[in-house]
Amino acid sequence: MNLQGDILAINSAAEQITGESLSMVGDNLSIMNLFGIENIPGMLDYFERTVRGSAQHYVVDSSRKDGSVSHWSMKNIPVYVNNRIVGAFVVARDITSAVEVEHKLAQREAEYRLIINNMKDMMGVLDQKGNFIVASPSCETLIGIPVGLIKDTTILKYIDPDEQDSLQEQILNIFRTKTSKMFYNRFIHSEGYILNLECLATPVLGEDGEVISIVFVARDITKRVQMERELRESEELNQQLIKMSPEAVVLHSDYKFVYVNFSCLGLFGVYDESQLIGKNIFNWAHPEYLTLTKERMREIYKEPYKILAPVEQKVVRSDGTIIDVEVTASSILHKGKVACISIFRDISDRKKADEDREHTEQIIRESEERYFRLQMSLDQFSQDLFGVMKISHMEQRLLREVRETLQITNINFIAVESNYDKLCEIIETEHGYSLKIGESRGKSYLLSINEKTLLLEIGSIRVWLETITRYVSVLFDHFLLIEDLTKDLELAASKQFAPTWLLRFMFNLSENERKRLAQDLHDSALQEQIIWYRKLDLLLGERSIKGELREQLEQISEGLLDVIYQLRIICNELRPPALINEGLISSLETLFEFTQLRTNYQIYFESEAFTHKLDDEVLIGLYRIVQELLANAAKHSFATEVYITLASEDNHIHLDYKDNGIGMNLFGEDSLTSMGIYGMKERVRSMDGTIVFHSPDKKGLAVNISIPAD
Repeated sequence: MNLQGDILAINSAAEQITGESLSMVGDNLSIMNLFGIENIPGMLDYFERTVRGSAQHYVVDSSRKDGSVSHWSMKNIPVYVNNRIVGAFVVARDITSAVEVEHKLAQREAEYRLIINNMKDMMGVLDQKGNFIVASPSCETLIGIPVGLIKDTTILKYIDPDEQDSLQEQILNIFRTKTSKMFYNRFIHSEGYILNLECLATPVLGEDGEVISIVFVARDITKRVQMERELRESEELNQQLIKMSPEAVVLHSDYKFVYVNFSCLGLFGVYDESQLIGKNIFNWAHPEYLTLTKERMREIYKEPYKILAPVEQKVVRSDGTIIDVEVTASSILHKGKVACISIFRDISDRKKADEDREHTEQIIRESEERYFRLQMSLDQFSQDLFGVMKISHMEQRLLREVRETLQITNINFIAVESNYDKLCEIIETEHGYSLKIGESRGKSYLLSINEKTLLLEIGSIRVWLETITRYVSVLFDHFLLIEDLTKDLELAASKQFAPTWLLRFMFNLSENERKRLAQDLHDSALQEQIIWYRKLDLLLGERSIKGELREQLEQISEGLLDVIYQLRIICNELRPPALINEGLISSLETLFEFTQLRTNYQIYFESEAFTHKLDDEVLIGLYRIVQELLANAAKHSFATEVYITLASEDNHIHLDYKDNGIGMNLFGEDSLTSMGIYGMKERVRSMDGTIVFHSPDKKGLAVNISIPAD
């Protein structure tokens, strides 16, 4: 090329490479025009540098007439004549194939890296000592250790110590045998828990045919191992249940005993299973039921997984005795053949009971008129009691019913000094009979029959009298209690002050409702959430679920976990599960640990001086008071420290609370109702205790509670 960039001479290879028809004669044939207008600015710059005396090496692309793209390695060399630059010598080498190969290699490397970076299985390359040469990013996901820390460390470091020697031997064996191996090991996660991994190790051979490294892929099978273990335990449990079942369980094939459980020995009257195994099952059927038994067995052997309804029949035991049994049959596949499981239940006692019942019913039918009359009396009497509101009315109704049924006149109610007669039991006296109806305030209340009657010699009449007086006895105690409660309520209403027994009653109702609600939440809502979470977890295990759908399902899964956690918190707050069993101290410590996770204050608890054993009402009452104090501290006090002391002194229990918060106005307009103070006061009063509040100059709050221990 001359100094103006025109081509002075060109070899024939250019025409073959570029596809252009070139002529050495003509003007304006430029190297820049030859390689495309898009490359002109860059090539002009390189050309100018060349004619200034600097050789240049660069790469350009060009488009051919057929639309394909070529890649060129260009080299510009200045041409000197008499020490003066007169032009440039340009060598263009086609590197299209090399560029395409490099591009494909880069693309393939990116694809492999994408696969490795996104695979869940752990992948690595090990040397003969088990050291990591290469580790995939999934190593950190699986065992919790960054890839940078794994490299150049031995895989044995992350294996259960009991399995390290075995794994080392496996690695050496692969180097010796040059064969792939599958092995299973327990890896230790960085957080300390165990992972069960399924590992496939494949040897990598060098040019000399020897193993230079091992590529291993490890998959987390912890859940599968757990499921297999649970399945084995379930199978063992089922086998144990069958073995120890009180019902006789028989497996038979080709009409012969194959397996019998322990209960079969007693049912068939044998001392060893060898007396049954291999024997024909029809040998034990009663002749009257042999045809029925054979028809049922032919039906059950036709196909597997068929169930026949239970039937009653008779079995002849080894000693010749006959027993009644109920038999259920179901077909299964056993060793590739249709077999049958039969369950025998001895119903001889039930049959005997049925016969006795029929005999009793016959006796009852013989006395049908009498029983009908007595039953009508009981029905009518019980209906009349619904409208009775006073003891005097109830007594009058009972006296009338007894007079009419026993056909007597000399009968009344009397009150005597408390005695030891059983309630509603007929006691024969010198002039008649008496029955204790109830007892109250040191007095026994009797139904006194002051004449003899032959009707009370009949058993059914005596049962009727004891039954009807038992009705009255139950209502008698209730009416006495209602009358006492009515008086107390009238007195409380006049003083506008609830009695302690009423407070205890209301708090007990509240605790029972809390317990019921907690149980309902646990048995229904919580269990349903757990079931749906497990189903969703199994669904997420499917590899076919990817992308945005998987992200949404994982978000739903996390949301379900939050709901389960909140439900458990609510259940625990409604009814602390270990409060009654583990006692107050342990339950409070658990409450404090949980509270400090959700609040900004530190709790200091002292209980060394506490020695009393508490009944359930006081235990629950103190626990609820502490709950309320902690809730108030979290909502209102802005405290950073809370001190709680529980101590025993003589016959009293002392619960002291103190915080360093902003305190409260004890004499304000809402002081009795704000911050739950009124509720705590009423709960303490229900336990016959005292409660005192101190809040000097809004420098914190102190609460002192004293409750009788007895």
